[in-house]
Amino acid sequence: MSTAHKVVVAIAASREGQTQALAARLEHVAKASWAEEGVVSYAVHALPETPGSFMMVEVYASDAAFEDHLATEHVVAFIADLPTLVDGDLVVYQGVPAEFSTPPKGMV
Repeated sequence: MSTAHKVVVAIAASREGQTQALAARLEHVAKASWAEEGVVSYAVHALPETPGSFMMVEVYASDAAFEDHLATEHVVAFIADLPTLVDGDLVVYQGVPAEFSTPPKGMV
């Protein structure tokens, strides 16, 4: 991958009683995101140390591809439903490769 890729990691902790609903919505968002042209990868991981929490690791072809992703119907609807599904805020990190992090194993 090139340094032009945008990497986003998001963490969501489900509200009490909403773990299955959150998991189902994340599955829907992931599957819909896989069809987006600018999505390089979109993986959802359960966090075993924090039951009911999920980590999304997302790689986009560019900043523009990420902005396009945020404007899709499935993401807009998911963001609107966050208050009923997620306890607190969705925590989002956006990273750029460190200067010493070079291909092939130093980048995602």
